[in-house]
Amino acid sequence: MSNLYRRSLLLIVVGLLVLILAPAGLAQETPPDSAVPAGEPGQVVDIPKPAVEIAPEAPAAVEQAWTFRYLIPTSLVVALLVVVGSIVAYFLKVVRTRYRLIQ
Repeated sequence: MSNLYRRSLLLIVVGLLVLILAPAGLAQETPPDSAVPAGEPGQVVDIPKPAVEIAPEAPAAVEQAWTFRYLIPTSLVVALLVVVGSIVAYFLKVVRTRYRLIQ
């Protein structure tokens, strides 16, 4: 094996290991000790009450944009027509000429 081939193979293996192990290493972060409040586990620490109580509002109905309402269904119909047209053209040009009728 050439030296370049070995280096390329080694680089690919190291890259794959980094891609596999990096998310696992990042998921194991622990909060610093200063972020944990003093007291017994499960005990509620004194939390100040807000100065003004704000009632939660009902979410407003969001109307979909015209691109979502018209452009996406049109794209799906055009894609379906292209697929069906390709299938029909294949059978007319390829399959039809493959066999000949003998009389």
